[in-house]
Amino acid sequence: MSLKYGKRILPFAVCLVFGCIIGGYSDTPLPLLSLLVVTSAFVFLGTELAVYLLLIALPFSFRYILSGGFEIQTPTEPLLGMLVAVYCVRRIVDRVIRSGIGVPSYGDKSENTFPFSVPLCIYIFVTFLSAINTPDIFGTFKGALRATAYMLFSVVVHAAIQNRTALKRLFISSFPSAAVAVIWTVIVLIYHIDAWQWTSAYRSAPFTNYSVYGAFTAIFFLVCLSRFLFDNSGYDRVLWTAWFVCFGIGLLMCFSRGVWLSVIVAVGFMLLQLGKGVTHKKILFIGAACLILLMCLNLPGIYNILVERITSAVDLSYASNRARLLRWGQAFVMFSESPILGNGYGAFAMLYEEDVALVGSYTAQYQLGAHSEYLQVMAELGIVGLGIWIWLNFAFLRYGFRALKTLEDGFYRAIVIGLIAAEISLMVHFTVNNLLNGDAIGIPFWGIYGLLPAVVQMANREKTSSETQDGV
Repeated sequence: MSLKYGKRILPFAVCLVFGCIIGGYSDTPLPLLSLLVVTSAFVFLGTELAVYLLLIALPFSFRYILSGGFEIQTPTEPLLGMLVAVYCVRRIVDRVIRSGIGVPSYGDKSENTFPFSVPLCIYIFVTFLSAINTPDIFGTFKGALRATAYMLFSVVVHAAIQNRTALKRLFISSFPSAAVAVIWTVIVLIYHIDAWQWTSAYRSAPFTNYSVYGAFTAIFFLVCLSRFLFDNSGYDRVLWTAWFVCFGIGLLMCFSRGVWLSVIVAVGFMLLQLGKGVTHKKILFIGAACLILLMCLNLPGIYNILVERITSAVDLSYASNRARLLRWGQAFVMFSESPILGNGYGAFAMLYEEDVALVGSYTAQYQLGAHSEYLQVMAELGIVGLGIWIWLNFAFLRYGFRALKTLEDGFYRAIVIGLIAAEISLMVHFTVNNLLNGDAIGIPFWGIYGLLPAVVQMANREKTSSETQDGV
């Protein structure tokens, strides 16, 4: 009985300590109060509902600056931190209790095992190990701890979403919230149509810039598209058509070249999965896409803006291009200085300063990044970190492609293809932007990283159960 109550009290104690630490550094009690409120939700509602709450709040989180320059996305990051802390404590206590009475724990069942545990744990370890070379050990440990919370969200999602009902609730919690944020942003962009191609147009929107907005919107657009192309089972097509139109229009309002490239690659992957037997769907989709593109190009002023945007990709006089090249060059310089373990997690922002004489008035709105997730990992974590980061991405894709060979057409195959396409779009986009440190992209990326194996294992369990019943 005491162990049972211990499992209920320990998570509360962890969250209370976590909240007091952050609240102690704040000039106001807001962070502490919000953390304690969410702690109550954990105690009484459970991990699964906390995940849904996190996804609902995700597009509407705001930057909250604490004393000492410490900043958090409220309520997303406090919620994420407590969610991971509570989950880890519960798993530790659960393992101790079950090992004492000889009962296998959840993770001991092979069909439920998180398949990416090894590369994920090694990557977390290297993130902290990089502090050996950092110019600011406190800053690196603080950033590594925050990054770990994001990465462990994949494990939490994998454990929480274990059946079709939970998966449906995940969609119910994430899609309406995302649609509201996208519609809100589209309205803001229309109102600021003269500055549509600039980050300043997003000042009153839920997103900070067009790269974050486009990458976020593309995730939901690709999942909707996958369901239309691959799911022939019965579902509410009117509702999903509304989602598809909403996120499709949202993408059309995005001005990011990285988003355009990433979506084209992801859609190409999806069309390859259709096979030879459904050529009509390919023709219908490509024809509809060309028609919409043609209509957009004929809108007043749009054609010239798009042509200018595309041609500017190779224009070295363009301020953002100069800034991107300078950061890429600095990433290689930092890598050459510490090629094994890098300069420490978060060191790029500490060591790099933009040269106003070279880039003009173009400066980063927030913390500096290398404008490439891969180059930033290389500069901060060295060749070791870059190798493990590539391993993480490769492991995800290999697992997904292998699953597609066994999954039958229908709901699960459509979801798996959509998740792979969404992750591919982010991986491609990461070549020209570093967006993983932000909650609007970091949480979906790591959430999908855990959701894919959960969906595959879910499908395998249902298939096994169906075969068993047929055999009986």
